Amino acid sequence: MLRPRPELSPRFISADDAAVYAHDLIGNRRDKEYGGFILSKDGRFYATLPVCSDGNLFRPSDVLSRASNGDMVPPQGYVLEGLYHSHAAFQRTILAGDPESELQDNFFSLMDLRMAIAFRHNYPRLYLSSVDQSLICYAASGSAQELALEPLLMLVHPQTPDHLEQSYPPSIFLPSHLLSMVHVAGELTVVLAGSFWRRRGRISAGWREWQAQILWEADVPPIYGPALASADAAALFAHSQLSQGRQTQQAGFILKHSQTSSFICTRPLSTVYRTFDRPEVFPRNSGGIPQLPEGYQMNAVYHTADVHRYTVPVAQARVLSDFLSPDNLWVDFLLMQATPGTRAYFSAPEGALLSYRRFSEDAERELIASVTHPDDFTSPLDRQLARGQVDATAYVRRVAAAFVLQVVKTDAVWTQAGQVMDNWVPFAPVVE
Repeated sequence: MLRPRPELSPRFISADDAAVYAHDLIGNRRDKEYGGFILSKDGRFYATLPVCSDGNLFRPSDVLSRASNGDMVPPQGYVLEGLYHSHAAFQRTILAGDPESELQDNFFSLMDLRMAIAFRHNYPRLYLSSVDQSLICYAASGSAQELALEPLLMLVHPQTPDHLEQSYPPSIFLPSHLLSMVHVAGELTVVLAGSFWRRRGRISAGWREWQAQILWEADVPPIYGPALASADAAALFAHSQLSQGRQTQQAGFILKHSQTSSFICTRPLSTVYRTFDRPEVFPRNSGGIPQLPEGYQMNAVYHTADVHRYTVPVAQARVLSDFLSPDNLWVDFLLMQATPGTRAYFSAPEGALLSYRRFSEDAERELIASVTHPDDFTSPLDRQLARGQVDATAYVRRVAAAFVLQVVKTDAVWTQAGQVMDNWVPFAPVVE
């Protein structure tokens, strides 16, 4: 008897994106193993929501039905694209100087790999949500090397248990041995980086040296959020993923499908926003052009507040810290100018989400002149704000007069949703 269709995530444009969504839901829950499946339908991908089984181990049959031949059966109308699961953080003795210990904690178990290869006809990808917060993937290939590897793993686990086993039984295989064999058998990748797997991309036998390389531009496509019905919805999803700490500034892009009302956001990146641009997010083709997903085009940029803000009068500090700086306004303008029709979203530290777009070159000319500073460390407007010559409310009103400024999500400073007008005041009482 088939199980009812499990609860699904929003739709995504790739299996990896759906797996990252499930990985984020698992988060820091490392007391047990959690897992689920990646499904597809009509060119979109979904994750079943993470579940844990009785005891410490995840059983795939708790999510989907199992056929008589052992295969997992997807819900009607869906295709099975992959299985994901986490590893629990077990307490164990780590031998000093043992280079295999950390790899063992953040790599597939013998049983994981046996299942991935034995069931490649049923689901082609196996994702591991690692203790270090990374997400790695093994995509089975059916290659000669993979066929040769399967009997070795069968010797360790001659039967097919109804769960994924994490612990390593006594074996001649070290984790580095497994990695060396597996990376030539199929495709082994870091989908999402963590503290151990620090770099996204394909893993090879020389993974230590590969991770040590520093690249300032993207070399793999970004992770995308779900496909949503509006730019505001995509921006709100990105807003929910942003960490509002003062240690780093974060930014990303929102894309729109050219033929449908489908909007997606790139996963937030830590950045120096003054230098932020497309090559930091999208890999380039041979002609040097940043590559977006097929059918999508640039719609907006989003970002958090500056980490380092200039000293301003105390009475103005709270409003100014919850609004974009003149420096960020300048960068936003340059990005919007480079791609006409795009807009910018600002994720305010106190929780608001603001958006603004251009509407008149005449209206914005004076304001943009005051924030432009190609040869100086600070702009004229920065200096005026620091000296109290322009107060916070006047600055906001100047931006609202030059651009179409809107409050998408409110907070204690931005209490009224909708367009900001020339009579705006902070902390206004909410009218029912």
